[in-house]
Amino acid sequence: MKRAAWCLLAMHAFLMPCFSDVIPTRRVERNEAAERAVKARLERLGVGADEADRHVGALTPGETDYFARNPERIQNAGALEWDEWVLGIGAFFFFAGLTYWFLA
Repeated sequence: MKRAAWCLLAMHAFLMPCFSDVIPTRRVERNEAAERAVKARLERLGVGADEADRHVGALTPGETDYFARNPERIQNAGALEWDEWVLGIGAFFFFAGLTYWFLA
């Protein structure tokens, strides 16, 4: 029973980020010019108009102003790099092996 408890504890620690909750902030005041600049930059990067509106709507006024001052700060970085894939697969096999070892 002791190994099973350690296994559950290890898996719970590994899965903790999955249980987090994000509460978005409310928009207080809107800067239409800044929102248009950010939306235009997103569309130049290949994001659709509806998706760009959704992204701009999720930004706080401070974030919108920050990116509108220099739209080149907005970069397309939606995919994982090769090292993130390797480390992720390695972590999966490490914890799978750890789980097998605790349950065996």
